[in-house]
Amino acid sequence: MRLVTGEGYWSPLAWLAAAAGVLLLAGLLWSRGRRDWKRGTEEELPFLSGEAAPEGARVGGQHLYWGFVEGLRPYVERLRAFHSGFVADYVAWFVVVLAMALLVAMV
Repeated sequence: MRLVTGEGYWSPLAWLAAAAGVLLLAGLLWSRGRRDWKRGTEEELPFLSGEAAPEGARVGGQHLYWGFVEGLRPYVERLRAFHSGFVADYVAWFVVVLAMALLVAMV
């Protein structure tokens, strides 16, 4: 089965073969994993930045990524002006960026 359009064709069998290839590759990578891992041992405990995390500790993103934020502080400060917390604003930015990307792709 082949659907011919003005821009090319869409073949469900080709997409099915590609999906099967991706699943095969994922299965191959998964099968090469460590077999000596044991559930219920200390290997299962949380590990945070080279140290064992304290019992019941909660580490937020602002602490975990502190070095990145500190290194990129001028850029992050400029971006905070655009951060309002309203989902509608983020959707609007997404639409604007998507429109710009489509314009670039069409030209």
